[in-house]
Amino acid sequence: MADAFAALSELTAAGQRLAGLILDVAVDRLELLGLEAREVKIRCIQLVLLAVAGAALLLFGLALAVVAVLLAVPPPWRLAVAGGGAALFLGAGTLALWRLRRRLARLPLAFSQTVAELKKDQACF
Repeated sequence: MADAFAALSELTAAGQRLAGLILDVAVDRLELLGLEAREVKIRCIQLVLLAVAGAALLLFGLALAVVAVLLAVPPPWRLAVAGGGAALFLGAGTLALWRLRRRLARLPLAFSQTVAELKKDQACF
């Protein structure tokens, strides 16, 4: 009878240790998930700011292009200055949106580290 109780208490202790390990792994994974969520938030803010800057520069370039067409009158320098400004802002806006597109294409999927760690944990158990 004493052997049965000893075996049962050993089994209970092993179950408690296993539950503790599983909880420790779950806590680590949740901390990693929180860290990745913060990184994704920062990345999204940067990308939104870049997109807004690109769109604003393109709109400003378009406005200057319209002004350049409207100012296409005999005074020779007005057209060159307005056209140069339009070209500058259109180029800057295009560059900003091109950088945004490149950044988006290079980004890994959100929470990819957490998924990889969970797959490793699944393989261990």
